[in-house]
Amino acid sequence: MVKRDLKNLLAELRSDKAPRLLLVFGDDLQVEEACNAIVDELVPAERRGFNFERFDGRTAAWEEIEGSLRTPPFFPGKKLLWIENAPYFFSREQKGEAGEKILDLWRDGKKDAAAKLLIDLLVVEGWSQDQWANLTSARPLVDLLGAEDESEAVGALAAYCKSRDYDLSRRKGAEDHRLGAFLDAPPPEWSFLLITAAQVDRRTRLFKRFDESGAALFLGVERDKSGRLSRESLVDFVGRRIAQSGKNIEPQAREMILARAGEDLRELRQEIDKLLLFVGEEGTIRVADVAAVMTDHSEGWVFDLTRALGERNAALALAELARLMAQGEPALKILGAIAAEVRRLLAARYLQTTELARIWKRGMRYEQFQQTVLRQGAPLLTRNPYADYMCFQRAELFSLAELRAYMERLFDADYRLKSSGAQPRLVLERLILAMCRRARKEPQRGQAAMLA
Repeated sequence: MVKRDLKNLLAELRSDKAPRLLLVFGDDLQVEEACNAIVDELVPAERRGFNFERFDGRTAAWEEIEGSLRTPPFFPGKKLLWIENAPYFFSREQKGEAGEKILDLWRDGKKDAAAKLLIDLLVVEGWSQDQWANLTSARPLVDLLGAEDESEAVGALAAYCKSRDYDLSRRKGAEDHRLGAFLDAPPPEWSFLLITAAQVDRRTRLFKRFDESGAALFLGVERDKSGRLSRESLVDFVGRRIAQSGKNIEPQAREMILARAGEDLRELRQEIDKLLLFVGEEGTIRVADVAAVMTDHSEGWVFDLTRALGERNAALALAELARLMAQGEPALKILGAIAAEVRRLLAARYLQTTELARIWKRGMRYEQFQQTVLRQGAPLLTRNPYADYMCFQRAELFSLAELRAYMERLFDADYRLKSSGAQPRLVLERLILAMCRRARKEPQRGQAAMLA
């Protein structure tokens, strides 16, 4: 793929050297910000009432779009048309990828986005409005999405789509346009066609033509092997937002932001904006500012529980368990999060007593931890150096023997939840109390003799 970046593209737009049509796709937030920057560059705010139009590619007739594109602008300068949600690059071969994205959106509570993408998929699959209107069971959708294990969620999504009264006959498929013709004969000199798409199959002939013409801009985020946002992507995103604000940030404060970042860049942007409002006129963002303002999204739903366990705070851990179960979180999901925390603590405690025994010092500052324990700067246990530091601090409260015993208790709790009639909350409460109970210290020899 032709490599493009937004900075160079904007420079080309200023010098009128960029192509007159452009496809932008990738991460939703970055696509939105890039398109807004393009609009700002090409059409001054005072001219947008006449020189700027937006179309929904799912429903807009191509004749209407093309007619507007060929009509000269009312004011001097560029006329920009933005086609959003364009289905022109979506293909049947993306069914598996689209199915995963639809279910991810639904789980994240983004119901409208999930519903619209499902309808797009049905159109590409050739469904008619009659076929959709007569759908009485979610089974065809379960088969289409390959979601046998999530039939309940698919049923809820289907019901939601039905409530929105979608009309498939009004949706435009990938062939209902003559976009390819503009690659041979570009739009008039006064026009600029901006296209964004939620799904893009790079194997399609149309996309390859855009790619070869330098008319495609991909704005993605790198992910690690687990599918989570990579540290490099987060560092770059946070760095750009802070730089745009004109403020400085303490290294440890930046690490705290990275440790608390989740999987949604839009949420992270909101948290950073909230942080910038909090510091006000101060020129530097400090650790105390991040701690006071920024919500933790890295393990969002369960972080407070695992932190309370790591601190052996039984009262707080039980309160957090009650909150999670009241929200409907499955007991096995909670147990899995607890198990992940115990494994991290066990790994940290093992390192403290073996290869890092001469390096790790109880109470060491974060800067010392970075320079001595993390010699290469890369985290050992998590994806974030500061999260490693906090994990090492919590691990000090446990012995290796205790943590190994907890693993046995976790296996037992897992067995009880899956194979017995025990109450899930009671099983988890017993596990938490056992983990938070401090082991009694063995009396020294002299004390033992006196007690005898």
